Amino acid sequence: MLVKPKAQSRWTWIIAAYLFLAGVGGGAYLTGVSAAFFGGEEWGAVSKIGVFLGFPCVAVGCAFLLLDLGSPKNFWRAFMRPATSWMARGTIIISIFMILGAIHSVFLVFSKSGAAPPALGILGAVFALATVIYTGILLGASRPIAFWSTAVLPALFLVSALSTGVMAVALVGSMVGVSKDVMTVLEKLDIVLIVSEILALGFFLQATHRVTESRASAKLVLCGSVAPAFWLGVVLLGLLIPLVLTALGVTNPDGVMAQFTVIIASLCGLAGGLLLRQVILSGGIHAPLKAGRFEYILTNV
Repeated sequence: MLVKPKAQSRWTWIIAAYLFLAGVGGGAYLTGVSAAFFGGEEWGAVSKIGVFLGFPCVAVGCAFLLLDLGSPKNFWRAFMRPATSWMARGTIIISIFMILGAIHSVFLVFSKSGAAPPALGILGAVFALATVIYTGILLGASRPIAFWSTAVLPALFLVSALSTGVMAVALVGSMVGVSKDVMTVLEKLDIVLIVSEILALGFFLQATHRVTESRASAKLVLCGSVAPAFWLGVVLLGLLIPLVLTALGVTNPDGVMAQFTVIIASLCGLAGGLLLRQVILSGGIHAPLKAGRFEYILTNV
């Protein structure tokens, strides 16, 4: 008896929003901490934007996680069994990151120097990096879904988080009047990150398409019901349009459309980052367990 594989339905757009916001918050914070080492007033402004974005983005993401749990009083369950659960480990990592991010923000606002101790920024960056990597590991720990169980997925989510983090910082920076020279550096960095994300996405799909257990998921994403969201939302809206607009901004930073292109490119890239997580979740198909002539589908993910 053969059972037709079906896509998982437990992890919905709510989890996609949680994963996305955790990535944006971590990526923005890493951008802010990195900017602090450049020195100067303009880079100091970028540093503050990145740090100030870190905590609220992740906090809102955690609110989506609470929504998925069904009740705030069930939040304690996310901390259960850290020895065996990546959800618990990630919740602890994110909680520490939010505490460090909040303390860092307080230093930037209330300290006389307007800066935080470098050690605090470095420690926060470590947990920010752990936060963005964890989002990919969390899915990979769901063994019945082979589409998620690849080492390329954490790398893809890492690059995506860094790119969307830079976009979020550039978006705010363009609105508060960060200098054109600094914005150009951010745009050049994001071009590298977008190209890296395109490569990582290609490697991810190639790897999953080669494996029998995940081939159905890859086909679902590339030419199935998830394909429109992938090709139009992730590839076109989230990668190609930001890449082209950002390149135009770099080549003509003094043009009247420079600020406009940064805003549109950032908004498109951020939307694409959210859709990427939704597509990955929607493409997750349960791998059947075979026993003789029978196949069983594990659906409790």
